Amino acid sequence: MKKFSVLCLVLLCSILLAAPASASTFSFGNSQYTLVQSSGITWDDAKVAAESLGGHLATITSSAENDFFKNTVFKDQTKAYWLGASQTGDNNRKTPTEGWSWVTGENWDYTDWSNAEPNNANHFNEIHLSADSRYGFQWNDEGSAVAQQIRGYVVEVENTAPTPIPGAIWLLGAALVPLIGIKSRFNANA
Repeated sequence: MKKFSVLCLVLLCSILLAAPASASTFSFGNSQYTLVQSSGITWDDAKVAAESLGGHLATITSSAENDFFKNTVFKDQTKAYWLGASQTGDNNRKTPTEGWSWVTGENWDYTDWSNAEPNNANHFNEIHLSADSRYGFQWNDEGSAVAQQIRGYVVEVENTAPTPIPGAIWLLGAALVPLIGIKSRFNANA
């Protein structure tokens, strides 16, 4: 019985003191952001991967959120990372600043383009958004020709109702106490 109690105590302590599983996950506002390293991934593949993780490619809709990305998510990173915006309606590649939208449908009313961006460089159809270390993680319109520059993407998962983990752990502990009592009764009767 003593071994069982010690085992339960060790298990409970390890749950309470557990470290986060991923060092590349960050919180801001009502969202969790995960920086995924995947060199050369296309924007379309990154979008599908983000959705398969229960989120979407990250959207940056304010100066405060953009500062958070630059100072936290992209801190000590190099190369470029896909974000959740794309451009439609520029088939002639003449209006690179028009037709941008977030994958979530949020308003496109904040931008942080690098100087001379977006530009459809060399008349490529650059219709996807990246944050690029060459420009201090300001935004760049990118196309399929930049695979060597892409290091990965950022997944955003919006928090739903918060789960009170400490409360749940105490409830688990409270539920274990009667089980321990029942086990000791069976052992005493045996």
